[in-house]
Amino acid sequence: MKIHVGGYGFQSLAAVEHINGLVGKGEMILNGLAGYYTVISETLGEDEAMSRLSEFVKRLFNTLKVMDGFTVSSPIGLRHKLQELRHCRIWSRQNHVFESNVRDFFLEGVSGNIGFSAEVFDLEERTVKLISGMARGVAASCISLPGLFPPYMGRYVTTTYLSQIPVSFLSDGDTVLVNLRDPSFGRLKTASDLLFQAMEVRSLNYAREMLSHSECRLVRVVKRVCSDNALDFLERLRKRL
Repeated sequence: MKIHVGGYGFQSLAAVEHINGLVGKGEMILNGLAGYYTVISETLGEDEAMSRLSEFVKRLFNTLKVMDGFTVSSPIGLRHKLQELRHCRIWSRQNHVFESNVRDFFLEGVSGNIGFSAEVFDLEERTVKLISGMARGVAASCISLPGLFPPYMGRYVTTTYLSQIPVSFLSDGDTVLVNLRDPSFGRLKTASDLLFQAMEVRSLNYAREMLSHSECRLVRVVKRVCSDNALDFLERLRKRL
C-alpha cells in the first residue's frame, strides 16, 4: 500500500498535522512543503523539521504569497502589488526567483537513504517519475516548485506542477491525503497570476480525475491554509507537535 501526501502552495502545510499518523503505514509518495517536512522529520527529527519548515516559509514568504495567488481576507496593499509586478518581470526572463544555493541551504545536513519517494515531473521527457533513495534528493524534489527554484538536476520539478497532491502512481487500496485547494477565489491581476491559476486548475482537475478512477482510502483535510494564516498556523502547529 502507498500513502500519498502533499499539496499546492501554503495549503500543503495543512497536511503536516496528519503526517505522524501516516508514517510507517506504507510506502510514502510525497510532494510540496509537506513532503519536505516529512523527509526532514525522518532524517533530522521533528523539532528540526518544524524549525526548517518555518524558516523556509518565513524567508520565502513574499514569493510564496505571489505564487499562492490570493488571500482569504487580507487587503492587497501597494507593497504586495509591486511585489507581484517584480515577480512577473522575473518570470518573463527566467523560470525561477531563487538560485539553487537557496534550496541547498534548506538541505544542509540531509543525507543517507530513506524509504520515501518524491513524485516529480521530468521536463525533458515530459513524464512523471519517482525520485527515491537518497533523502537529500527526495527533499530537494519536494521543494523544487516551478517558479521558485531552478528544476532539480536541471530537469525535475515537484508534481504540484501536474497534480496538487501526488496521485500519478495511484493504485486501488492506497491511502490519499486529500489536501486540495479551491482556486476559484483568485483575482487575476498580472500575467503570472494567470499562469499560476491555469497551472493550478489543471492540476486540480487531474487530481480529481485520478481519484475518481481508483478505490482508495481518502483522508480529507478540512483546514484551509493560505498566506493570511500560514505563519500563525505554523506557530500553532509547532506548539502541538
